[in-house]
Amino acid sequence: MSRIAPSAALALLLLSGAAQAAPAAALQPHRAVYSLTLDMTRGQRSVISIEGQMEYRWAAACDGSSFEQNYQVAMVYASGDTLTRKTRYAGWESADGHELTYNLSSSTNGEDKEDIRGTARLDGAAGGDAVFKSPADLKQALPAGSLFPTTHMQQLVEAMRQGRPMFTAGFFDGSSTDGPQYVSVAVGRAQPGDPSADALRQGPSHSIVMAFFTVGKAEKDKEAGAELPEYELRQRLFENGIADRIVIDYGDFAMAAKLDTLEPIAAPRCD
Repeated sequence: MSRIAPSAALALLLLSGAAQAAPAAALQPHRAVYSLTLDMTRGQRSVISIEGQMEYRWAAACDGSSFEQNYQVAMVYASGDTLTRKTRYAGWESADGHELTYNLSSSTNGEDKEDIRGTARLDGAAGGDAVFKSPADLKQALPAGSLFPTTHMQQLVEAMRQGRPMFTAGFFDGSSTDGPQYVSVAVGRAQPGDPSADALRQGPSHSIVMAFFTVGKAEKDKEAGAELPEYELRQRLFENGIADRIVIDYGDFAMAAKLDTLEPIAAPRCD
């Protein structure tokens, strides 16, 4: 996913309204590979070097859509310590945007750290719940206005096409046990396409800033006088759902993702 994000109260108000009304936009199935490097660092104890790779895949399915994100990164800290992290995430979302299955595994310095698996369901605008298989017996309520990943991207792209400067909605993908989030997006003006670019990036694009807040924690931060996001995502996003020029800002450091490989994925044949 900002210092430019609206207040938590305004964001939560928007969750129950306009986010559900936008029609679905067509997204381009694709596979993208990015190289990861350090963009900037803040403070003397922060990260001083990053090297890694991230692969993202979004594909249409006859009954919905599937998405995967795999990355491995080595981070060197000012102390001299090195942290190597690998993460694999996969999800499937139903065509109506009401069902989600998710699976994430991660390791740090070769030691398994996370195993997150489960299913989630939304009941229209009324919200829903997520039931985890791992960790066992974990259940989380999803607020009204929550969206799963594909629907969230479709509605964001539609907001871009309509020229809306802000888009705010609830978000859940099952990649963490911290709970659902809401995402506030500042949308820049449309930039015309470049006919000399590769076929998947010839259309209009927008510079966007996405700020991710954890529901519940954001309200506590507000009471304490701080409304900083968990992290920010800055990128150029095309109106077909493809992103490049990505920077992920965690506060004490920011990581850049440079697009190296981009290829289309064929749509399935559904009888």
